[in-house]
Amino acid sequence: MEHRKLYSITLVLLLVITFVAIFLQFFLLERTLVLRPGDTNHVSAISDQSNGGSSVARVIEKDGKWLLACHIIASDYSWPFCELSVGFYQERGVEGEGADLSTFSSVHIEARYLNGGHDSLRFQLRNFNPEYGSVDDEATWKYVGIEYWPERSPEANDIPLKSLQVATWWMVEQKLPIKYAVPEFDNVMMLELATGNNIQPGEYLIEVEYIQFNGKYFTNSQILFFLISLWVSSAACFLFYSLRWSHKQLSETERRAEDLRQLNQLLNVKTKELKNQAERDPLTGALNRAGIEKIFTKELEVLSLMFIDIDHFKSINDNYGHAVGDEILKEFSKLISQNCRFTDFLARWGGEEFLLVCPNTSLSDAYDLAQALRQLISEHRWTNNIRLTSSFGVAQLGDESPTAFIERADKALYDAKVRGRDQVVISES
Repeated sequence: MEHRKLYSITLVLLLVITFVAIFLQFFLLERTLVLRPGDTNHVSAISDQSNGGSSVARVIEKDGKWLLACHIIASDYSWPFCELSVGFYQERGVEGEGADLSTFSSVHIEARYLNGGHDSLRFQLRNFNPEYGSVDDEATWKYVGIEYWPERSPEANDIPLKSLQVATWWMVEQKLPIKYAVPEFDNVMMLELATGNNIQPGEYLIEVEYIQFNGKYFTNSQILFFLISLWVSSAACFLFYSLRWSHKQLSETERRAEDLRQLNQLLNVKTKELKNQAERDPLTGALNRAGIEKIFTKELEVLSLMFIDIDHFKSINDNYGHAVGDEILKEFSKLISQNCRFTDFLARWGGEEFLLVCPNTSLSDAYDLAQALRQLISEHRWTNNIRLTSSFGVAQLGDESPTAFIERADKALYDAKVRGRDQVVISES
């Protein structure tokens, strides 16, 4: 019961954590990163002069905005440009000092041309990966960018990061395997906002209010990994607990089974004791009448019995007391039991009378056994040197009832007493 209760509580708790995590991920835990003048260092203006061109660029801060003044000059360089560069690195030459923007999903750029002549901007991020790049060589920092037209619609300034693409010319220049042709945002060293392609020579002024990254504190993949790990670890813990609980239950079951076995054994002993008490004479240990009855229910082809009576037993009780008489009865029963066959059954019929049932024994064999027992009794040394003799009535079962059979043997015993005791009399069927 406790095991099921714990399972139910754990399952409910896991479901609650799962739903809360999903709810927080999709509706809360919003994260933003805003780049604006005054809050950002490493801001600079770059032109095509670094590539052999002649264009001139400079950046100033005015009224809380960046102003990129760009003079595009025709030259032998075919792709003139000016750009605003924001560095994320803390110290050039130190690996892993860029910004992790992988949890952001989009970027909003408030930037525009203040004069005409051109209408596209190029937004790009420069990500450093030590597997194929060098922190000292900016040319090896991956170009991930997109060209857009900020004045075409209000939504044009909202750019999903998944829409950014790795520059094909950069892949060709670096001779990289195709597996690296995917955007990376986990170690962005630099952000660049540049003039678009096919810009004509002239003076341009670009106003940048701010650049805002929007996203979550955790990526969907991180939340999914967390939930999977939570469920798997919980399942493993619960499995371990279940195995321990099952082992404990098994041990408890084995212990109870052993207790039941011992109890059954004790009950069997008690039952046997009770059975013995019900079927045996408490004084001598011989069978009583109830114990001997089942012998006569068996179908035996040959069955003989003998009635045995201790001669003049009353005088023993009168002269020596009942305690001595009891000792005589116990000793008498023991002597008969020890000197008959193990297949024979001795019962105390009442007082000093005993009944010895001999299965598969003919009348003559029963007679011989009775004579041997009679002589043994007369020669035995009894308590207080008392001399004992016994009378025997022997009979073999014929075509008669058990009651008639016992009565015949009892009649033979009576005849032995009448004839003077200390003798064996046979009852002929």
